[in-house]
Amino acid sequence: MYYKPSTGERFALHSDVRRAMPHVLFGDSISEADLIALGIFPVAQDEPAVEPGRVAVPLSIELIDDQWTQLWTIRDATPDEIEAGKPPVPQQISSGQGREALYNAGLFAGVQSAIDAIEDVDTKWRVQNAWDYRPTWERQSPFVAMMAGILGLDAAALDELFITAAAL
Repeated sequence: MYYKPSTGERFALHSDVRRAMPHVLFGDSISEADLIALGIFPVAQDEPAVEPGRVAVPLSIELIDDQWTQLWTIRDATPDEIEAGKPPVPQQISSGQGREALYNAGLFAGVQSAIDAIEDVDTKWRVQNAWDYRPTWERQSPFVAMMAGILGLDAAALDELFITAAAL
């Protein structure tokens, strides 16, 4: 990033400088010396590390020890920022990923007893077959919905399980 202190303008790229200064003839590339001659300086902008649920927000740019430096503040993330930062829910995972995610969540041991408790023979067979032999689990499949209900997982918990499983 580059900064022009006299106007407060910020430029992410050299092309931004070219667009902002159509009256200046630049060569094929813009050197640091060219920028400094125009009063435009590079900015040190090391974004601070933050804990989950917090965000770093840029504040002002200050001259510190002869270097233009981006200052930051850290605040709690808004619900929209938290949602935007979540990975998308995969619509399919392998059965191995799903089984490992269930195991890690402490739910694996209850699956077979939940299947055994299904009273309808046809439904029980279909669920057992899916549990034993399906290579992949579809997020929107009836099998996944039924197992989530049996295991007490609401939609949000099931989404988290799929996100976790996809990372395994």
